[in-house]
Amino acid sequence: MRRLRYLTAGESHGPALLGILEGLPAGLPLEASAIDRELARRQLGFGRGGRMKIERDRVKILGGVRKGRTLGSPLGLLIENLDHANWKERMAVEPGPPDPDPVLVPRPGHADLPGGLKYGHTHDLRNVLERASARETAMRVALGAAAKALLREFGITVGSYVRRIGAAEGIGWEEVAPKLGRFDAEKLARHADGFRTRSLDEASDARMVEAIEEAMRRKETLGGEVEVVVTGLFSGLGSHVHADRRIDARLADALLSIPAIKALSFGAGIENGAVYGSEAHDPIVLEDNRLRRLSNRAGGIEGGITNGQPLVVRLVMKPLSTVPRPLPSVHLGELRPHQAHVERTDVCAVPAAGVVAEAMVALVLADALLEATGGDRLDAMRLPVARMRMADRARLGHVFLLGPPGTGKSAAGLILAERLGMPFIDLDARIEARAEASIRTLFETLGEPGFRALEAEALTEVCARAPAVVALGGGAVTREGAWRRMWQVGVTVLLETPVREIARRLSRAEIEARPLLAGGDPEERLARIVAERLAWFERADLRIPTTGLSPEQVAGAIVGLLRQVEGPLVPRSR
Repeated sequence: MRRLRYLTAGESHGPALLGILEGLPAGLPLEASAIDRELARRQLGFGRGGRMKIERDRVKILGGVRKGRTLGSPLGLLIENLDHANWKERMAVEPGPPDPDPVLVPRPGHADLPGGLKYGHTHDLRNVLERASARETAMRVALGAAAKALLREFGITVGSYVRRIGAAEGIGWEEVAPKLGRFDAEKLARHADGFRTRSLDEASDARMVEAIEEAMRRKETLGGEVEVVVTGLFSGLGSHVHADRRIDARLADALLSIPAIKALSFGAGIENGAVYGSEAHDPIVLEDNRLRRLSNRAGGIEGGITNGQPLVVRLVMKPLSTVPRPLPSVHLGELRPHQAHVERTDVCAVPAAGVVAEAMVALVLADALLEATGGDRLDAMRLPVARMRMADRARLGHVFLLGPPGTGKSAAGLILAERLGMPFIDLDARIEARAEASIRTLFETLGEPGFRALEAEALTEVCARAPAVVALGGGAVTREGAWRRMWQVGVTVLLETPVREIARRLSRAEIEARPLLAGGDPEERLARIVAERLAWFERADLRIPTTGLSPEQVAGAIVGLLRQVEGPLVPRSR
């Protein structure tokens, strides 16, 4: 990895796992609760062992974050091992007597024997297996959660689901959730989390549970296949110029480092070995002034570079090497045949492997994103990412104007639309005209959730129309789906105005017409609203400080900034 570096430390039954992630930009919103949600997902899945009943993984952020935002310094994390209470003497750090029950019989398929020979631990293989254990992946998931938070800031989401366990095959997202697989991998993963095996439908889940139950009866373990999907990617991450910069090579390196992962395939990589070239590749078309592909057999990567399609990679996990019905091995102390050592184990950990794989994919993609944008600060990454997102477009697309009420979105938007030769849409006015009621009345009758639903519906319709300059209500940007739709069809511009200046601009009638400002001190209420929505507003591709500028000057400044994000396919007519 080039911009991000991570290290983990700790043993399976030691006091804790430690993790350090260096290279996150300053200003990234990050809370322990977001990391804990990912850790809980790793513990999902039918067929898990007794360890999952003991551990309730929670992270402690030890460094790199202040007041909910990263500092740019290394992120330090700690996850305590609750099971350590049962191993304090045997896993003591201080000098002491040898373990009364050393592990002397290696398990076929595990790191026991090669690790013991390499590091001179044949007198007690526990010195190997404690670190080689997949328990270490809990910290990878925690560090990956931070990488996911960074990617999410730019509309990139990572998810996974189980495609096969043993001989029991499940259906793919193309059959059950095609929109999620193309546009919202995170929601696809949440859908999978609702099933016992993290498959995508009840029939697949039932088949997989039956396969695991049969393995339990046979005292066996089972492997399988998981598929990781990444949506919201744009072209340009990775490079073709050197082997170690190719994004597929970097992903393969990370994914094959996960314990028990033995093979992978991008897109239709395996199937493409049996078809003609004309069947293997994805035709390119110009559709809606944007370069698109008619299929995704490449899995979102061409020439070692992301191509703007969803990234799709399928992983094969072997059955776990601690088999309850032990395999033949050799006792290293007595040098005689002996049944392999048996540790507490899962029958099947394929559902968890998908969550771990998500983390590794997120770390690699976050690293490539930072490499492409030079991101020491989150806000400094916005413009270069916007340029990458717009690179495959032959026309600018929609221009969305964001900001709190009173920042001049409508006044500047009308002038901007005229200069760009585009229609102008005021989203609030459009909602009022359709509902034949004022925003205040809609709030009173529907409540804020009901109004936000109308707002989301109106935004979806606008995004499906011909490109326009769109002035959004202040709360329209407080949902992930809104950003996903806007980034798919255009560019976002934040009009920045100090709260005191906004309060000065707004008349009493304008304040009363806005339900969230009416009543009480408008400046105080406005300050609270801006603080609540700040993290959403900060996602904008471009920012314009409007203090002291006329609407004409604001519109002119926006035109200049828009030229900076236009891709090479846009005709230079203005």
